[in-house]
Amino acid sequence: MSSAAQVLELAFREWSAGLVAALARRVGLGRLDLAEDSVQFAMLQAARTWGFHGIPEQPRAWLLRVALNRLTDLLRQRGPEVPEDLEPVEEEAGPPEEPTRFAAELPDDALRLLFACCHPALSREMQVTLTLKVACGFSVREVAAALLADEPTVAQRLVRAKRTLRTCRATLEVPAPESLPERLDAVHAALYLLFNEGYEASEGHDLSRAELCSEALRLAEVLLSHPGVATPEGHALAALFCFRTAGLPGRVDARGAFVPQEARTGTEPSPLLMARGLWHLRASMGTVLTPLHLEAEIALVHVKTSTPGPEDSARLLRLYDALLALKPSPIVALSRVVALSRVRGPAEALEALGRLRSEAVLRRYPYRFAVEGMLLEQVGARSRAADCFRQAAALARTPPQREYLLSRARACE
Repeated sequence: MSSAAQVLELAFREWSAGLVAALARRVGLGRLDLAEDSVQFAMLQAARTWGFHGIPEQPRAWLLRVALNRLTDLLRQRGPEVPEDLEPVEEEAGPPEEPTRFAAELPDDALRLLFACCHPALSREMQVTLTLKVACGFSVREVAAALLADEPTVAQRLVRAKRTLRTCRATLEVPAPESLPERLDAVHAALYLLFNEGYEASEGHDLSRAELCSEALRLAEVLLSHPGVATPEGHALAALFCFRTAGLPGRVDARGAFVPQEARTGTEPSPLLMARGLWHLRASMGTVLTPLHLEAEIALVHVKTSTPGPEDSARLLRLYDALLALKPSPIVALSRVVALSRVRGPAEALEALGRLRSEAVLRRYPYRFAVEGMLLEQVGARSRAADCFRQAAALARTPPQREYLLSRARACE
């Protein structure tokens, strides 16, 4: 890949949401479509010119200038007077290296956009969908994968959300400090899904996108620097991100191939991330136990050992039982099946899995067929296991995932 293409890919993944936020802050959330179109136009212009004329000295400032000029043109075409603050174009500060402390305002454009997309006029579904699309820069396909929904449903939800914001004339203003907590659950949900897309990419060539995991963790810790939204749940979320990020390097080998959990023996988790995670976990302790606390504990067990022993397996099963009671979902129930197999054997786990076959969200979920294949292989039904692994491979979202599942199918033949 050329250096221009690499910078452009970085720009699209890491800067597009911030650029949209910078434009939306000038023209209001009701014109999100214009802000998105303008940033997309700037990216296309960069793709056409950077390879021939070279990468500008300040690529982000270049993109902001082109996008802002395009936005000015679009506004003039549509008639409204151009706001005065559209004229000057200056490079805005990039994301801080460390979480920034703040009192009444959110200084980070990405966080501004997160809270703005979680406007109270929107339903929870609309809030999370809009946040993933606009603030996190997901494609409609990636949003659909993250929410386990179909693309037409997501597209229609986005249309309704933007129409609602336009009707209520929402602006990209920082909510008053007393209004921040009411939007916090949706912001946490969006950061959770942003991290998941980084940990298990829904498209592309790589199994994971570490930059998304890092950005989700950064934003979670920036949130925690604000006393109005520094909650135990926020610390649990940050702990979860730290533990899972700490184990990222062990998920693939030097060739980028997926390494199953039991084979991750040569890579130690990051000591710094483990220490940060443990600090956040201690800070999260209080009188209320939430699903995020349990997920952080589960992630801690997994990152500490590649092959859980009897005590760890029993602990994982107890944690999944508690999580399922607080957060009943087919995805959690499926993860519990794996823990159940380690404690009570594959036969009982297969019986539990059978009760999940009618769940619509699992019908196109590759992990569901991979789990069944693993359990069938353990009970000696190798031909049926191979079929399940092939089904899982057909639904796989990235080449490393697909190749691993096909190798498991071949091993069972």
